[in-house]
Amino acid sequence: MIIKKSQFFLATLFASSAFAQSVPNIVGNWEAVSAVSASSGTEDRQQRTVLSTKKDAAIIKLTISSQEGGAFLGETTWRDGIKNIVAGVFHRDGKTLTFSSDVGVGTGSLINDEMEFCSATVLTTKNRASCTLLKKVK
Repeated sequence: MIIKKSQFFLATLFASSAFAQSVPNIVGNWEAVSAVSASSGTEDRQQRTVLSTKKDAAIIKLTISSQEGGAFLGETTWRDGIKNIVAGVFHRDGKTLTFSSDVGVGTGSLINDEMEFCSATVLTTKNRASCTLLKKVK
C-alpha cells in the first residue's frame, strides 16, 4: 500500500512539473485586434439588442499581472473604461484557457502571440457574449 501511494505521489509530481513546463508565459499587455459581440436585456429587464463586429465591441485590453504555472490573474478593460478582475487557468494542452471575472466566465485559446478570449455574463440584469482576438504587445 505504501509503495502504491509513493508511486502515485511520484507520478503526480512528474506530471505536475511536465504540465508547468508546457505552459507559456502570458504576463503582459494584450490588445484587441478584432471582436464580435451580442448583448440584450433579460426577461425581467428589457434592453436594446446590440450585435457588433467592431474591434471595440468587447474588451479592448487584457493585462495579465501575475502567473504561477498554469494559473494567472489579470484585468480586462472595456472601451468605456470599465475594468474587471480576471482569474484563469490553462488546460493541460497548454493552449486552452478557462477564466472567471467579476461579471462572467469564459474560455480562450492561445497560439503564439495571439489569444482568443471569449466570455459570457452571469448577470441577472444583462445577457452578453463576446469573443476578442488579442495580440501581445511587445
